[in-house]
Amino acid sequence: MFRDNLKEQIEYKGMIIKELAAKTGISKRTIDTYVDSRAVIPNAEIAVKLAEALDTSVEYLVKGTETGRKLDVFPQKQVNYEKYKKILNELDLIPENFLPVIEAMLHAAAKKLSEKTEN
Repeated sequence: MFRDNLKEQIEYKGMIIKELAAKTGISKRTIDTYVDSRAVIPNAEIAVKLAEALDTSVEYLVKGTETGRKLDVFPQKQVNYEKYKKILNELDLIPENFLPVIEAMLHAAAKKLSEKTEN
């Protein structure tokens, strides 16, 4: 589970292992052992470094609970991504060339709602 959650969070943050290694001071080779088929689980100190660098919690990396994961846009809020899984899975089915249009629609809707709450 740690392995899958770590890989998912690295991908979510748009990082590569080399960047994570530089950010944490943990060697790339060591991080590779956490994400490859060996699925080594790090000690608590290293898990904390990884979680901090990935803007998540050790709990999320270990248990997979979504409460530890933060949305970059709203760093004060913790978001439950479970409720968005269906939408994200469906987005994976949409051809790449349609995604900018969908993204523009989402941004426009969010902006409009944001403006309403400000007034």
